[in-house]
Order: sequence, then C-alpha cells, then structure tokens
Amino acid sequence: MEQNKPPSRGKSRGRRQVATNQQGLSGHSQEVRETRPSQSTQSTDPRPTTSQSTPRLGAPVQHLPSQRPPRAAGAPQQRVSRPHGPRPVISSSSPKQDPMSEVQQVTEGLKTLDAGQGAVQGQTLREHEYFRRPRPQSSLGAKGKTGANGQTVKLLANYFPITSYTDWCLYQYKVVFNPEEERISTKRGLLAQHRERLGGYLFDGAMLFSGSRYDPSTFELTSIRRSNEQKVIIKVKFTNIIETGDHANIQVFNLLLRNCLRHMNLTLIKRNFYDSNAKIDLPRHKLQLWPGYETTIGRYEDNILLCADVSTKVLRQENVLDILKKCVAETQGKDWMNEFKSQVIGTIVMTMYNNATYRIDDVDENSNPNSKFDKKDGSKMTYIQYYKERWKQTIHDGKQPMLISKNKKSIKQFGIENSLVYLVPELCNVTGLTMKMRQNHFLMKDMGTHTRIDPKNRIERLTTFANRLLNTPDSVTELKRWNLTLSNSLIELTGRILPPEQIKSSATDKNGYSGNNDGDWTHHLRKLPMFKLKNVKKWIIVTSIEYERDINPFVTSLTKSAKGMSFMLPNPSIVTINDGRPISFLTALEESINAVNPALILCVIPSGHNDLYNIIKRKLCIDRAVPSQVVLANNVKKNNLSVCTKIAIQINCKLGGVPWLVSIPKSGIMIIGFDVCHDSQRSNISFGAFVATMSNDYSSYFSCVERHESGQELSVNFASCISKALAKYKNKNGQLPASIIVYRDGVGEGQISHVHKIEVKLLQTACAKIYGTMSVPFTFIIVTKRISTRFFALSQSGPKNPQPGTVVDTVVTDPTKYDFFLVSQHVR
Repeated sequence: MEQNKPPSRGKSRGRRQVATNQQGLSGHSQEVRETRPSQSTQSTDPRPTTSQSTPRLGAPVQHLPSQRPPRAAGAPQQRVSRPHGPRPVISSSSPKQDPMSEVQQVTEGLKTLDAGQGAVQGQTLREHEYFRRPRPQSSLGAKGKTGANGQTVKLLANYFPITSYTDWCLYQYKVVFNPEEERISTKRGLLAQHRERLGGYLFDGAMLFSGSRYDPSTFELTSIRRSNEQKVIIKVKFTNIIETGDHANIQVFNLLLRNCLRHMNLTLIKRNFYDSNAKIDLPRHKLQLWPGYETTIGRYEDNILLCADVSTKVLRQENVLDILKKCVAETQGKDWMNEFKSQVIGTIVMTMYNNATYRIDDVDENSNPNSKFDKKDGSKMTYIQYYKERWKQTIHDGKQPMLISKNKKSIKQFGIENSLVYLVPELCNVTGLTMKMRQNHFLMKDMGTHTRIDPKNRIERLTTFANRLLNTPDSVTELKRWNLTLSNSLIELTGRILPPEQIKSSATDKNGYSGNNDGDWTHHLRKLPMFKLKNVKKWIIVTSIEYERDINPFVTSLTKSAKGMSFMLPNPSIVTINDGRPISFLTALEESINAVNPALILCVIPSGHNDLYNIIKRKLCIDRAVPSQVVLANNVKKNNLSVCTKIAIQINCKLGGVPWLVSIPKSGIMIIGFDVCHDSQRSNISFGAFVATMSNDYSSYFSCVERHESGQELSVNFASCISKALAKYKNKNGQLPASIIVYRDGVGEGQISHVHKIEVKLLQTACAKIYGTMSVPFTFIIVTKRISTRFFALSQSGPKNPQPGTVVDTVVTDPTKYDFFLVSQHVR
C-alpha cells in the first residue's frame, strides 16, 4: 500500500522526481514531467464479453517522431517505421451480447472512471512509485507484524548483512552524450577520461553520483572515442541531492555492487552476472551452461541486506540460421517461412559479439544482410559492412532474412512501435529450452546434474561468492572507497511452521486427514472416496491405431484407481483412427458426439504436439462443449497407477465432482483469483484470467477470460469480471457474499502502486454499484511467486529445505509492507 512521503531536502523545485529500481539492477533517478490526459477517447477492438468498444483510460498525449530507416543491433538508435512484408494475422472475436444489464451498466460506469496517470498497462507510472499507506495499527506494536501460531524453527536465508556503511550525502547529475552513444561500456570509457576532474563517482549509463558537488552545476567535457577518433561532447547537469533514507540511496548501493561484480570478471547478461570462464559444455545436447548470480541490495526490517542466489544461463550451441536450415530441410522447401517464424518468434537470442539479449518479435522476409540502412550522416551502409567494421564479424550467408526485435525503451517512451532492431540470424545464438528439449528425459537429467542444487551445496556456492567478492582486489578497493563492509555469513532468523490443514473426503468425515510434513496426501486419497462423485454412463477414448494395444491395460488401471476412490467408470467405447493428423481427430470427434453423445471424451496424443492439443480443446470447449481429457501416449504406455489416480480425479472434477474439501469456518465469502497471461508470440496480446467461488463449501466456481491488447486498460476487465461474478453469486445463492478475498497474481514490484490506486479503486466502485448503501469488507492479497529468496532449515544432519507451511514474517520482509513468505510445497 502507498503513502505520501515527505520530500527530501535539496530536491530541485518545480519538477516531479521519480526514483526507479529493478531487482538485480541499479536503478537511477530521473526527471519525468507529468503528462496531461488526452481529451478524446480512443476506441479499441471489441472484447469477447462486452458489446461495445472500450475507451482507453488516461491515455497520455503522444508526440510521434518522424520515421527513419531501421538500425542494426548495436548501431546508434534510429526510430523507424515497421518494415513492409507479410505479418501474422491476428483475428479478433466478434462481440457478444451481455445478457446481464446490471453488469453492463456497471462496466460502462467503470470505463468512464478516471484511472489517472499510468493506468495503461505497460507504461511507467508518472507518480512516485514508492509511497505506501501505513501498515495496520495491529502491526505497529512491540511484535510488529510477526505472528504467533505454529512451531518456531531456526532458518538461514540467502541474505548477507551490510555490516557498516557511511551516511552518504550524494549529488546526482544527469549525463548526456553528443553524438548519442548506446553502449554503456563505451559511455563509461568516455567518462573515465575525466577521472581526475570528476574524482570518485558511480555511473549507471544515464546518471552520475558523486560525493562532491561540482562547480559549476552544469558543465561540458570533451572526450575522444578511441575506435574512430571521433570527438564526443559530454554534458553534466546537477539534478538532485540524495541523502540517507532516500530510496535512491539503495539504488546507489546496487550500482556500487555491480561495479564490484565487474571487477570479478563476471559478464552482465540482462539483469544478472555470469561467469563465462566457468561455463559447462554439454556437447551431447549442444548446450552450454553459464553459472552466475542474481544479486540485489535492499532495505529490510532492521538492516540493509544483500540478497544473492545462484543462477544458470542456458545457451544452445546453434544459431538462428541453423534453425532456418532445419526448417527448410524438414518442410522440403514448402511453407518453410511460416514454420521458421513459429519456432523463432517469441524466443530470446544472445548476440555473442556484445553479450546482449533480444526477444525476436518478427521476421522480415524482404530484407537480408545485403540490405542497406541509413546512417545518421545520411549515407547508406549494408548490414554486412556494418558488422564487419563495428564488430569485426563476418557474415557468410547474404540471403538469410533479418530478425526484428522491438526496442522496449522507445516503445515505453512513446507508446508506439517506432523503433526496431534488425538482427542477423547467423550472429544470434538461441537461449533457453524448447518444449521438445524439456521433454527429453536424458537432456534434463544431464542438465539437472549442474542446475539442481541441494541446500548444502547452494549455501557453499553462496559463501564462495561472498568470499570472492570480499577478496578480489579491485572489489575491495571499490568497497573501501565508499566505506562499505559486507559480511560473508548468511543471515539467521526464526520462522514458524503452521500445522497442516485437515482435508475432508466426505460430508460425514469429521476428522479428515492431512499431508503430514511433506504435504502429500495421495496415499490417503487412493483409499478414500472423493467428496462428491459424478455418475458416468458413456465415455469415449479416441486414439490413433499405433497406441491401440496400450489402451486396454491403461483403461484397466484407470478404472481400478477410480474404484479405489468410489468413482465408478464403465468400460469406454474406443474409437481408433488411422493416423494422428488433426483432421482425423476432428472427424472422429464430430462423428462420435453425433452418434453417442458421451459425457466425456479422452484423447490420446503423442508428446510434443501442442498444436494438436489446442485443436482438440478448441473443438470440445467451443464448438461442441463436451468435457475432455487429453493424455500423452507416453503416460498411456507407462500405465502408472499414480498417474491414473490423478487422471481419474481430473475426470471427476471436469464432470462437476469434488475431490476433497478444506474446512473454512466462515461462510458467505467469495474467494477470487486473478492472473495475467502474456502471449509469447504476440507480445501486444495478453489475457486476464478470473475465477471466483460460488458456494459456501468453495467447490463451485465462476470463471471468465478477457483478452486485451497493448494500450488497453486491464483493470476495467478485472472490475467487470467482479461485477459478473457478484451477479452470478446472487443469482445462485439468493444473496450477495458477506465478504470478498482477492488473490492477485502477476504483479511486479513496480506495479504495486498501480494495483492499489487503480484496481482496488475500481473494485470498490463495482461493489458500490451492486451493494448500494451496504458495505462489504474485502481483503486484497498480492501473491508473488518469482522471487530470489531462499530459506534453509537448520538440523543436526545439516541444512535442508523447510517444511511446507513454514512462514517467515520478520528480518527479510519489507518494513513498508504487511508481507510474509510462505513455503507452500515440499521439495525433495
């Protein structure tokens, strides 16, 4: 939650100061002028569940730059128009008429609500992002926000204390280079030519921090770029004073840490540092692993701490040109471009000549390395010439199509696709793993030998990292220069283990059972009936002929597992098709539904065929609306009882059954979950997924999915979903819920302020429209799963992973938040 923070002394007048900080990166303060909202509304494509176009909320006035030719990766940035050529077609659903007029009125009212600056998803908030509301009074006493329930346990966390530091008063300066320079390393070199004039300083690529105030406050320096002897004018302008307690003070700590990591000969890739000298080759799988570290310094409950965790960068020993050649060979030259696009769009590549990473957003079929682009001086140059002169890279294939990556900084600044980076496939190595690779048991086993680290080895690697940081001469000098000392011992703290919840298998089950210390209740489930069982009269299995002989043993195991849970499955009708082509499946499904009208259809498909899975689900969810279960052929062949048990549970649930219940004493609560999914191949498309409970036993649900494109307001979709859920709840139960709990996923640190100011406000407005003069209490909980924090339980046999139910709400939590950590599952 947010609260207004008193301004620090020495800040420049008349301009809003915004401090930005990203985990693992040293952020920098920047001046941002407040942008006035547009007077007119801009219509967007109709959404599937609304009948009218939605106006864009708080759209800032955009100043569109003139169009210029594309630039090469690493070349001076030029804003360009999107290149011509075929593009994937994105079809939009036709609008549907919403039958709930009351909900429609609420939705229309939400659209006209002023969401304020920064309401558009994907744009930086134009207000200070670190103001928070005061914590509840109950958390401000002697015990703070620390709970009392559960058994205490001694833990280690992957945090190193900052044992001493100076109360700095730093001066912040904005640094501008003319002509513009994109590479931060080059900027550092140009600035370092004036080390004697500037004294000790820290530089993040845009802002310079110094312990001395320069006179005059604005001045210019002249440097010479060594690569071409070009003169560069550097303008240095005073912007702010940073004092102890300012958020920017922590950013300076992170900037100092990054300098120390560079002295350790680590390579910065995106946000983390990796050790290329310790790389691990897996020649059998054409992979290379770079070990590294995630690091960030932050202010926590009682101290400033360094959070560090081990990380691994996976590089494939093939470039994008190799993938292109495979596509041509596998398709025999037919439709190879579409196959190539499907494999590379959305992937992250790394250019080895500068260790930069890019997301591939498109492929330009009409350009190649022999194509020319305009330089800033008006002359033209081919990509082959550019890479030869600038990066000493020789391009051998002059006909390969160019890859396109959107420049995020430019899009974020102007709100449109006005800057693209053109990349050469031959010079781009692919990072990460494909789905096919993840399904390769031998590959994952070989890679897991190096990436799966038990608590003991993880602690050893973290301690080695801290000792290396404190013993590298240049790092030691850097730390001494700024009077910073760091401990090489992980911090100790006390957590609590909550007792496991009791699970009910039937309405008459008073005692229930639990998952014990490992959180696994599968062995109980196999012997007890499920809470609510559905009756199945007819069901069908559709499979290709190559898996026909494996079906009968699988059905025997499946019915046996279901019977153990009192779920009776009759013998299915087996429909065999001659091949596994999508058209064969669709034909068999259509004929089976018309002939039998089954309660459920189970389809057996080969591994690695996501397209076939999508086609089947689209057919049985949208066209014919029949409950379906898709099973991989490998699981059918293995015929594992544990897998069959889980499949039987899923079948019962999809038919409307309930496997188990957890007792929640209070009734009349609507529990809501909301998350956002981003399309990996279409970066401007996202989907908001919403689910809400509809009964007092919390076993029936209302759900909806809203699609939105870049620039559309996600929060309006969220609030309209709540309105529909409340209307559905009232229709089913005869009354509205007495209270609401919202679990919101998919929220980054920089979006918390937006969620509070926009989504919570819209939720309140939606409830006020429906509840009228009544008030409804609600709790809004933000859940963050992608974190770097690790805990280790201390025992006589050595460190181990904490038990499920372990809660940490002290020492490493945020003093400005009402937050806690929860270990939710057992890790073997």
